[in-house]
Amino acid sequence: MTHDEAVVTALCKKFPFLSERISVQREKRIFTKPLTPEEFQQIIPYVHRELNFYRACHVVGTDDGDTLGLLYILTDKNNTLLILRESVPKSNPVVKSISSIYPSILLHERELADLFGVVVEGLPEGPRYPLPDGWPEGNYPMRKEWNPKYFDKNTMTYNDPNVKEVK
Repeated sequence: MTHDEAVVTALCKKFPFLSERISVQREKRIFTKPLTPEEFQQIIPYVHRELNFYRACHVVGTDDGDTLGLLYILTDKNNTLLILRESVPKSNPVVKSISSIYPSILLHERELADLFGVVVEGLPEGPRYPLPDGWPEGNYPMRKEWNPKYFDKNTMTYNDPNVKEVK
């Protein structure tokens, strides 16, 4: 059994709900299908503590229409990448921070908040990142519906004539 197969087997044994939702895409690349926030929160301490995926490399956000996808890329000493995909509804994009387990992920979580509008519970206080101070609230430039032609850099306002202002 390869190292990758051993990781998948251990995860499926501990979390049976993964059995049809995890696969080795190619050597040293293990991917899950979308997980709920609850499933993700069960798995993350286990892969860190028991499977020694000690480093978080990156979080990639995706706008999948009605949902937002969050791909957490973790690695172990064998340089195997474990990509855990979490999915949240765009109407209520709430996740829990994993920066207490993986401190290097802090700025990536700030990016999710600024660029996609994800509410990251437990994210320590700190500056915005990467958007500037004064960026208008509710404007998430990585969402599909956000159109840069309606953003005025001089006034820092978003003026989409197709969106009625909520008062």
